[in-house]
Amino acid sequence: MLLIITITQKIKLKHKRLLKNTTMQTSYKIPLSVAAIICVEILIYLWAAYTTETEVTFAKCARNSGRASAGINLILLLSVGYFGLKTIYNDALKRDLFRILITAFAVNHLIHFFYITQSFEAAAKILNPVDHIHGVITFVFILIMPVIVWAVKRLNKALYIGLILHLFNTTYFMIDTFYNKIINDPRPAYLHQIGIGIMVIAMLYILYRVYDERKVTQV
Repeated sequence: MLLIITITQKIKLKHKRLLKNTTMQTSYKIPLSVAAIICVEILIYLWAAYTTETEVTFAKCARNSGRASAGINLILLLSVGYFGLKTIYNDALKRDLFRILITAFAVNHLIHFFYITQSFEAAAKILNPVDHIHGVITFVFILIMPVIVWAVKRLNKALYIGLILHLFNTTYFMIDTFYNKIINDPRPAYLHQIGIGIMVIAMLYILYRVYDERKVTQV
């Protein structure tokens, strides 16, 4: 009996140490991921400044920054499609990486919005939020989602549904943006058409995973 108690205590102690190490590693990864995003955005700006005229520099920044956001969002979609949200939240490492990606996406999109405002100013245009209600709502949720996922420790039903709807809404907004570029550009880039196809497939993948993980128990 004494042996069992001793083994149990050792297992609990080992679990606490592992949890502490995971928390410490996560605390380092968050600022590193944010720093990485900022470095990427600085490179995007330097490349645009070097290869374009001054008046369209920020327009090119906004375009490439938006593509970076689409890339991060695609990683999130494929992660949820492959693992499922319940599996992600059942594993501490996967959960923290998912949270970090959500945070990195928000930081990148905040810089992307800055580029957009500057490109409008450079073109002497007015960015009226009333004309972009869906974009404003989507942007607000992108900014508050990192706060929510770090504050809520367990994947309850409300968070599960909220995350799926958030990912789908954000992706729909990106698809709509890509589609408008296609129909308004006399020589549309195939990158936008390919991007739409990939994002649609990724959302269908998530729908399959949502159905498939119905019986997965959340711990």
